[in-house]
Amino acid sequence: MCALDLREAPRASADPMLPRLCAVRRMWEETHDTFTMELEGPAGAAPTPFAPGQFCMLYVYGVGEIPISISGDPARPEVLVHTTRVVGTVTRALRALKPGSVLGVRGPFGTAWPLEEAVGSDVVLVAGGIGLAPLRPALCQILARRERYGKVVLLYGARSPQD
Repeated sequence: MCALDLREAPRASADPMLPRLCAVRRMWEETHDTFTMELEGPAGAAPTPFAPGQFCMLYVYGVGEIPISISGDPARPEVLVHTTRVVGTVTRALRALKPGSVLGVRGPFGTAWPLEEAVGSDVVLVAGGIGLAPLRPALCQILARRERYGKVVLLYGARSPQD
């Protein structure tokens, strides 16, 4: 969509309200209407630390901006992962991006889930459809620190077996 050279892009700002340029590292289909993409900043850019429950504003130049939950592993802040369902103009434009395509990213925003409050307790995660994507960072963090939690249960529902 945009032929910008990330080598000349400004480095990430400490201000999450200011967009920074990121490139699509890779993208793959999850279902017929849902895809996941990994984004990376310019070479040498600082990682983007995030916590489970946060989201970014993704901006496709000339099309628009939308909030998308981060679905990656918080232990890997060097890559931002977003899983998106195609439902409108901006999500269609995001889906049309190819590896190397550049988009604007603001954030992360939002209050992190209080996983520390669950330490020593059983954890039940409940999701349906695309709602599993925002829970994935919490599940990654819980599994990385498995000894800190009791029983961990994930209940997931989908419209069809294909979903």
